[in-house]
This record gives sequence, structure tokens and C-alpha cells, in this order.
Amino acid sequence: MALTFWLSRFVQPFDSKTNGKSQHRPDLIVEKFSAQKLSEKGDVQYTVNADKMSHFADDDSSALENVVFVATEVGQPKLTARAPRGQLLRGGDVVQMDGGVVLNAEQGEKTPPLKLTTPKLTILPKENIAKSNDGVMLEWPSSTVNAASFVLNTVTKVVALERVRASYHSPR
Repeated sequence: MALTFWLSRFVQPFDSKTNGKSQHRPDLIVEKFSAQKLSEKGDVQYTVNADKMSHFADDDSSALENVVFVATEVGQPKLTARAPRGQLLRGGDVVQMDGGVVLNAEQGEKTPPLKLTTPKLTILPKENIAKSNDGVMLEWPSSTVNAASFVLNTVTKVVALERVRASYHSPR
């Protein structure tokens, strides 16, 4: 009798009242995850890759392991951000990365290559914004900038920095 009770409790049918959303457990796990966002013309705007993606139905978030975000807008230098961990929030409208983020921007027609490092990074793909309030180091071939926070607009190429310390390296 006790075994029957235990089995009936363990193998209960799906609870339709909560739709399985009452607990923060993955409802989907994908190894070697890759997703692309396309423009209306069919051009790839950005790609999110991860070794593993776990989706959670309770808050519609996804946890990512070894995440790589690549922005490939037509006419813009390619941006690649890498981090050990990340999250997709609001259906992918927000990408959060942490654990030591490294963002590399390729050289553009009028812009030098850029390397950006920060503990955490929030990317808002629809707004073309990358930002952090956790400190940042930006490195160009001729200069280094450290700041407490930043907001980068990838379309206008404007970087807003707070509490800045910069150094210039003479060309060799």
C-alpha cells in the first residue's frame, strides 16, 4: 500500500492549474545551441551560440553556458562577445553575459579595432546597445580607457563612460 501511494505521488500527471510554471526547473535543454535573428530582408543581424541552453517556463528565461554573441549587421564591423555564462530574457530581447566578458569589434572603415572587457554585460539587440555598470576596460591600438560604467551604441559608435581613466600609447 505504501509503495502504491509513493508511486502515485511520484508519477502524478502534469498539474494543469500551474502549467508547470510554479518551479524554476528547465522545461527544455539544448546542447550546442544556436539562434539567429534575421532582418526583414533576411540578413543575419545577430547570432547567439552556447554549449548548453536551459529554458525555464516559469519566467521564460534561458540560461546559457559558454555563450558567444555575434552582431553582423550589414555595413557595420562585426562584434563578438564571449562569456562563460549568460541569460536570454524577455524572449531574447535582452542578453545578459557574465563571468568575465570579452567583446571584440573588428576594424571598420573609419573605426579602429576595439577590445572591451567587463565582468558583466547587458546587450539590448533591438536598441543596438551594450552596457555595463560593473567596470569596463576598452582597448584600442593606441589607447586604453578604464571606466566605472559604459553604454555603447553600435550604430552611432558613441560610447558614454562614467568615472574615466585613460592612457595613450604612442604608435611604434
